[in-house]
Amino acid sequence: MANLRILKLSTGEEIVGDIVEETADKYRVENPCVLAIGMNQAGKAALQMQPLLIFSEQKVVEFNPNHVIYNVSVAQEIKNKYNEIYGSGIVLPPTQGIIT
Repeated sequence: MANLRILKLSTGEEIVGDIVEETADKYRVENPCVLAIGMNQAGKAALQMQPLLIFSEQKVVEFNPNHVIYNVSVAQEIKNKYNEIYGSGIVLPPTQGIIT
């Protein structure tokens, strides 16, 4: 997870994944997930993350840059959730209130 980013696609989806190659012609994204907000069991809004390639063994997808509206950094909460699924499982605590 050297380059974890969020891509907003022209179709409206927000994709989070590890960009393994970025050129003028393509974004190659490993383990892309679709981000969404849904309701948890308590009726509160909660982050949902679903693999984009849910029915495929393929792990890398190429996106045409013409279909990417923005490419932004990832908040720690998203990194933690993604890391639970695809990374080492290590989750970092929130940094609010910590003086460095």
